[in-house]
Amino acid sequence: VVKQLTNKTAKAFIDEFVTIEIKRYLASTSLSIKEIGYKTGFVEPANMVKFFKRNTKTTPLKFRQQL
Repeated sequence: VVKQLTNKTAKAFIDEFVTIEIKRYLASTSLSIKEIGYKTGFVEPANMVKFFKRNTKTTPLKFRQQL
């Protein structure tokens, strides 16, 4: 169903959604990277950083500094 509606795989759709949520937290809150990781469903904050970097080619800290 996701593929038919968005022309993306379910994984790509979910990854994009989570990446957008992380960006929103980084832009609109003063939560730490660790807190954002927990809020977006990551057990280990380091995994969230790797995920974010893989999807945006930048780290969460650098993204926040560029805002």
